[in-house]
Amino acid sequence: MQTGENEQALRKIIDFTRLLSLAVLIIHFYLSCYPAFEAWRLTNPLVNQILLPLTKMVIFKTAFYAKSSALILLLASLIGSKGKKDESIRFKTIIGEFADIDHLIPW
Repeated sequence: MQTGENEQALRKIIDFTRLLSLAVLIIHFYLSCYPAFEAWRLTNPLVNQILLPLTKMVIFKTAFYAKSSALILLLASLIGSKGKKDESIRFKTIIGEFADIDHLIPW
């Protein structure tokens, strides 16, 4: 029973890192586009009181830092997740999933 609990805990950690990377990107978008949100009157004093002090954090100083930290969090979640292995998958199936170009493939 211990293995099932460990897998559930790992799944929760992976989901949390994905959520954290999404939160980093949303906060970065809000902070970098703040003048536009202010012009459209989409700001809230409570949200400003919480998010505007985050501009002092290193992660939100530049767009590169924010986006690279979100990418690192996503990569960490990918390392922790297990992929499904399908022995019967073919190259045509892979290509067909990513693009609808089945009529271009001769086989």
